[in-house]
Amino acid sequence: MHKHYIINGQVEFHPAASTLRDLNNPDRVVILNSPAGRCLLLLIERIGTIVTQQECMDIVWQRRGMLVSPNTYYQNISILRKGLKKVGFEHDPIVTIPRIGLTLASDTKIVIKEAPAQNTDDAEDDAPAVEEPAAPEIVEETPAPAASTRRFWLPGALVALLVLASISVLGHSQLRDSYFVDGYRFTKMVGECRLYFSRDIETQRDRDKALAYATPFKDQCTNYPWVYVSGYTHLPRASVIRCDRPMTEPNRCMSDYFIEDH
Repeated sequence: MHKHYIINGQVEFHPAASTLRDLNNPDRVVILNSPAGRCLLLLIERIGTIVTQQECMDIVWQRRGMLVSPNTYYQNISILRKGLKKVGFEHDPIVTIPRIGLTLASDTKIVIKEAPAQNTDDAEDDAPAVEEPAAPEIVEETPAPAASTRRFWLPGALVALLVLASISVLGHSQLRDSYFVDGYRFTKMVGECRLYFSRDIETQRDRDKALAYATPFKDQCTNYPWVYVSGYTHLPRASVIRCDRPMTEPNRCMSDYFIEDH
């Protein structure tokens, strides 16, 4: 059985293929990278609760043998949000709880679907018509070899797995950096600070607010000169990420979140 999810009756999410499909426009499909897809699956499985940043990093990366920085976490959540927007969500269903973690918006509705695997060539002819768009092809795992055979290929398989994991980490690092940088544009210099505002900060009012959030860190720009400011559409909050190097290079970053007073 291949389990997948319908989000708010409009988007179909297949964790196995890490894809999002617009049910109103089935040709519109967004392919997430694996960590972003696992983040979304975790939020769906924990709907109604808050998933802390550390819990997400442990489940999505550390349990698979990868140690990552908070910067990687933030960038993959950004990739996930962009994917949801591209596939048709007008309002971001992912809500950030400052200094705690993430949760799905309270009005998010999830429907679980299971597509039975077909066992024979004739199964397709006998199966009833399905109104939903066909799920992406999923390659099934082959049965494990007998124990007597396994001990001969296991060492080689482990070496190959480590090599592939290393290649995957390097490729993913380059991809996430590209996604993150594309979401920001250089705005101005403030002292030694290089200010980058997220691309959804467009009006002069929003730019003034973003500048107000970044200005208090002006004296710290000697050590953290790259400053990335984001706003959250429809939410009274903002984030400031300060880094010692640009996002396209290995760096160290610090993050601060703010909630506007009303």
